[in-house]
Amino acid sequence: MRVTDDKKNQSKDFELNIASIIDCLTVLITFTLASASFLSIGILDAGVTAGGDMAKSDNLPEVFLTVDIKNNGFVEVTLHGKEKFLEKINPQNSKIDLGKLTLTLKNFKEKWKNVGSVTLLADAAITYQEVIMTMDEIRKTFSIVMLGGF
Repeated sequence: MRVTDDKKNQSKDFELNIASIIDCLTVLITFTLASASFLSIGILDAGVTAGGDMAKSDNLPEVFLTVDIKNNGFVEVTLHGKEKFLEKINPQNSKIDLGKLTLTLKNFKEKWKNVGSVTLLADAAITYQEVIMTMDEIRKTFSIVMLGGF
């Protein structure tokens, strides 16, 4: 660093060592790239049912199908509308019996061919993974799964 005492020319010339700043930026960039590889962005493909009164339309299906996940793996499949029906599926090893659920949904699909969607409900204690696994299982039979009551 050079300082001049000349009163006419009072300039301060100095050199800035930016090597340490570059080192810090290199470490930050490396850390950011390394941690970004653990991030994944996904889309939850689900509709959400609207609350309130049902719409008045002639195009509505005759029945509505609801799958309700209860605590400890119990599942209730409910048919509403022109015909009412309730089937309770008991858990298998304290987990949701997905095979029995698929079989039940296929039976409903054969009888009521115009039902194209299912509304999925779950208790507050149900984990996110259980909801997603159930949605995937329902999609094997019905292409549209709507979330309701969350």
